[in-house]
Amino acid sequence: MAEVPEPEPGAAEGCAAGAVETPGWTAPRGAGPQPGSYETRHYGPARWVSTRVESADWDSAVQTGFARLNSYVQGKNETEKKIKMTAPVTTCVEPGADPFSLSRDSLVPRRTENNS
Repeated sequence: MAEVPEPEPGAAEGCAAGAVETPGWTAPRGAGPQPGSYETRHYGPARWVSTRVESADWDSAVQTGFARLNSYVQGKNETEKKIKMTAPVTTCVEPGADPFSLSRDSLVPRRTENNS
């Protein structure tokens, strides 16, 4: 299967047009539907903001990480400016001993990235 490019970045599913910026991506060669309702994507170069949470409780760690990213987007950042919402927000768990380490990541909007 050839790589299929996603349409230009735009609105995420279920959002008003242009409300949430998304990065361009391609599906890797041979990637079809995956078990468990997920798909594999390759994203191009982009800037991301990230926060790390250590916890023994998954739900608490995910909620804390999302709250930190949301605060950043709402203006609790180095420039004290609100920034546009983006998708996806990713979660990465680093295996290891209890407590586990979880990273929540969000795309930095292109306009903010270019200081415009």
